[in-house]
Amino acid sequence: MDAAVLAEYREKFVELAKRADAAAPRCANEESTKMFLVIPMISFLGYDPMDPNEVFPEHHCDFSEKYKNRVDFAVFKGGDPVIAIESKPAGAPGLRDDRGQLRSYFNAAKTVKMGILTDGLIWEFYADSDEPNMMDATPFLRVDLRDTAKGKVDDSALEGLFSLSKAVFDPENIGAEAKRKHIYNSVLAQVANIFADPPEEFARPLLKKAGIGHISQKALDEYRPVIQSAFREFINRQILHRLDLPKPDQPTPPEPATPPPPAVPAPIDTTEREMEVFRWTLQRLAFLVRDDGLFAEIGAIAYRDYQGKFVVFYKKERKGRLFEFVESKTAPGYRFIFPEESALAETDITVQALTEIDAPLLAAFRARVAALTRVAAGAEASD
Repeated sequence: MDAAVLAEYREKFVELAKRADAAAPRCANEESTKMFLVIPMISFLGYDPMDPNEVFPEHHCDFSEKYKNRVDFAVFKGGDPVIAIESKPAGAPGLRDDRGQLRSYFNAAKTVKMGILTDGLIWEFYADSDEPNMMDATPFLRVDLRDTAKGKVDDSALEGLFSLSKAVFDPENIGAEAKRKHIYNSVLAQVANIFADPPEEFARPLLKKAGIGHISQKALDEYRPVIQSAFREFINRQILHRLDLPKPDQPTPPEPATPPPPAVPAPIDTTEREMEVFRWTLQRLAFLVRDDGLFAEIGAIAYRDYQGKFVVFYKKERKGRLFEFVESKTAPGYRFIFPEESALAETDITVQALTEIDAPLLAAFRARVAALTRVAAGAEASD
């Protein structure tokens, strides 16, 4: 998909998800779930739920008089059902336990090439990638609208969903597409396992390509953390490249977002430890943030160094302050002073590892962005 088309599609899908998430508590039974959650998604995919030639509710497809099969909605193309949708009440437990009914209909209707199982919030998409008219045991695509409402939806899922819309859906090709998606998911899981604990069959040839000749088992165990660190650094660099921020080995302070402070008696010497904290803030927020709008605001984070404290802030030094870092020449660890928005009982904390500030850092960033956005919106309204 074109980047602009994908961005517009994401915006519309997130808006749909927000409406569904807000409506879900009112959907206590299957009928209300269909009305307020399922039908809007069918419409989003481009199908007309008001046209019985395109979307038919309570559709039957029977093996015989004895074995009858019915789905909540059948989507038609060229006069034949091609998509079967089975719906359960919103939030109903055991969605996977209801696959049997969908599978039976899938097998009975020879023209059906895709099955959808949903409770209105969780959407599972199935195909027959292994054997014709035999629904796969696992979905090739799974979307949770509660996560989507928070902006947590990746490009792969969006592109997969777009391929199922009326304008581009190809029933004859969905099995092959599902097969590729299954392989993609499997490869992704393997990459995650390698990242978490590089196996010998992966680590040994990688180290050889890095120029290390003889590798004993002891050396291999010693180098595993090095490989994991290299993975993390590679991902961090990709994130920084996307944000267009300086790489860790080439620190370039951003332009100050506020007027310079008054002159101080002694010159300020920004230390490497302070720059480490600033670079970590950018990299870690890029990893923690899942909302695209919030992600775009990371580039507005800056710092100001004073005698005795190092201030990191968003846009405005006072109103946008994220934390103060107080460097000690003797005491171990890192001392931070967070604002009240950090959701901590103690705002003055000392940690031994920077990863320990994830929760207050993310909370402070979210609060500052929200507050300054409201201020900006209010200023525009007054104009």
